[in-house]
Amino acid sequence: MKTRNKVLIGGGIMVLVLVIGGYGLVSAHGPWGGPCGGFSSRFQGGGFHSEAFRKDMAEFIFWKMDKKAKELNLTDPQKSKYEAFRENLKSDFREFQAGRQKTKDGFHKELSKENPDIPMLLQSAKTKVNEMSGFMNKNLDLFLDFYSSLDDRQKGMIIGEIKQRMKYLQAKSQQRDAAL
Repeated sequence: MKTRNKVLIGGGIMVLVLVIGGYGLVSAHGPWGGPCGGFSSRFQGGGFHSEAFRKDMAEFIFWKMDKKAKELNLTDPQKSKYEAFRENLKSDFREFQAGRQKTKDGFHKELSKENPDIPMLLQSAKTKVNEMSGFMNKNLDLFLDFYSSLDDRQKGMIIGEIKQRMKYLQAKSQQRDAAL
């Protein structure tokens, strides 16, 4: 085989590899998905997580809570207080998700008008913030009731977990501040 034929065959194989690799990159990231290619798809929806993400996040939170509750080796009275806290939190999540879509639709409907009623939208937002505050107060009271039922060893485990998370968040905050 002549050198010219070897170069042509080698070049053809290289072109084929580049075309297949390029197709794979475009398929994986889209035509503008590279570092110089505009915003990624997470910004196309206005920067908010999808409905599926919120459902998955709620399930993850409950899974994590259940896992930690098993580690505490709860007694029967403690289990009942934990279940009350968990079920109340779960029902509040469901109500919040249902109300959120209704509120979002109302905001979009009002903002699509030629002259939207901004004071009404702000009042609606204030009402939602107050509802969220009530949601937090009620669940914090239930958590306090559950926490009060724990023995010193179990309380120490929860406090240790909180301290560990706070230490991690403080380190992340310091890294972010140093980068600025």
